[in-house]
Amino acid sequence: MNDHTRTGRADDLWGGLAAMLVALPSAIAFGVTIFAPLGPGYAAQGALAGILGTTAIGLVAPLFGGTNRLISAPCAPAAAVLAAFAIDMSADGVAPGTVLLLLAIVALICALLQLGFGLIGLGRLIKYMPYPVVSGYLSGVGLVIVASQIPKLLGVVEETGIAAALAAPSTWVWQGIVVGTVTIAVMLAAPRVTNLVPAAILALAAGVATYFAIAFFEPDLRVLTGNALVVGPFGGDTSSFTEMLKARWSQAADIGRDDLKRVVMPALTLSVLLSIDTLKTCVVLDALTRSRHDSNRELVGQGLANLASTVVGGVPGAGQMGATLVNLSSGGRTRWSGVIEGLLSLLALLVLGGLVAWVPIATLAGILIVIGFRMVDWRSLHLVRSRSTVLDFAVIVAVIVVAKTVSLIAASGVGVALAILLFVREQIGGSVVRHSTHGDRLYSRQIRSEKAMAMLTEHGAHTAIFELQGSLFFGTTDQLYTALEPALKNSRFIILDLRRVQSVDVTAAHMLERIEDTLTERGALLLFSALPRRLRCCTVSPAPWRYVCATPMPRYRRCKKDEMMTSERLS
Repeated sequence: MNDHTRTGRADDLWGGLAAMLVALPSAIAFGVTIFAPLGPGYAAQGALAGILGTTAIGLVAPLFGGTNRLISAPCAPAAAVLAAFAIDMSADGVAPGTVLLLLAIVALICALLQLGFGLIGLGRLIKYMPYPVVSGYLSGVGLVIVASQIPKLLGVVEETGIAAALAAPSTWVWQGIVVGTVTIAVMLAAPRVTNLVPAAILALAAGVATYFAIAFFEPDLRVLTGNALVVGPFGGDTSSFTEMLKARWSQAADIGRDDLKRVVMPALTLSVLLSIDTLKTCVVLDALTRSRHDSNRELVGQGLANLASTVVGGVPGAGQMGATLVNLSSGGRTRWSGVIEGLLSLLALLVLGGLVAWVPIATLAGILIVIGFRMVDWRSLHLVRSRSTVLDFAVIVAVIVVAKTVSLIAASGVGVALAILLFVREQIGGSVVRHSTHGDRLYSRQIRSEKAMAMLTEHGAHTAIFELQGSLFFGTTDQLYTALEPALKNSRFIILDLRRVQSVDVTAAHMLERIEDTLTERGALLLFSALPRRLRCCTVSPAPWRYVCATPMPRYRRCKKDEMMTSERLS
């Protein structure tokens, strides 16, 4: 083993350790957030699920994804989607055991969808989701997390909404408020003091220290059993945990069709959101390290990692921006830094598992509130200053409002619909006609006699030439028809140069048929030049053109690549 290899592994060790210190406290908080709607007794199970998720995802994602330095772990979007689902199920009166199984099924379907995305090559498409939609969704997720954690910060024991908690000061617990406030203060101030220790670790330590300082004067806080202000004991040993997992999955046979319908949309939402979160982190990592990741392979790795996390009872996750940047700045070089992060998470569970029981709920709430506020894209406010970006800002606001007033699942649907509208807007906003001229002003590279050139000069004005670009679809057909309309009245020939056209849909094909019919009525012709061989076009009727690139079109004259108009045609 040479010195370079030893140095690289040492760097991966320090990078993985630093990443684990960032990812693990957040993962515990995410797990508690997801399981808390089921009742106070499930907080410990949530903390354990967060640690197991960090371990499973950390071990599997780097091995199969392969992006160097990327750290994958339970993340805020997963916590927001699954917590919202758990709240909805609990509100409908579904038993906690069934909710746990449904949560596992959501995570399982999400993992399979991510695996499918990677196998069929959707990785390159997902990362091109419009920025306003991603910004609005992540901002909505951040605000949902903040709203869900404020009652816990106030020390409210019963699971309740933010409005009900704020309206009932009598339910507040001052000890929880003090612990949460100290945690937030340290979380915000730590980066200004030192970068040697992650802010989340310092905030967690400060919250625990504050709790025990108060407990010194409050004997009731020194009792673990029945203490709603702390996570509480996991309960049981390894064998009992295994039995719990077996019992949970054994209930799968009792899941009916209605239950499966409930999990489809949350699973689809979660798969897309986690994929976007991962690929966004990979893009940032590429920019910082001058590397290039494989999007589809990374989605396969993330799908397998979330599958492994689900099987062992962990929380699903994605490539995490904060932990990845800490890994990078701490010296991590290869994908093995991610594997080391997973191994150290498992070691932390085995060695420090008993201490997790004493972590205050308010401390985890404080950490999540800071994370939630940082997820909100405050920089998008500048979009409202310019008229050209007001619509983009409106998209962000619309997704946030739906996420807050309806649900994250509905916000995902709104986001997809608005993404389509943004695409249509961009296509319509540009001109589909790149250049237009007449036959007496434009000549091909063919060498002609003086007689032929004179004929072209004399009659060329009756030939209208339009160089098209972009996509000919339902959003641009009216624009194209308006541009061609003057030529339809007095031109003997209309030539459409399609070398820069990417696609033609049914609506555009039907419009071209109408133009051809109009020209035919007065003895004129519609011709095409430079048809791309890859261009496909469909039409309502089978006669005119199925694939214009395959064979010459029956009804339309097809010009050769270097031919615009010959004197023989003009005569």
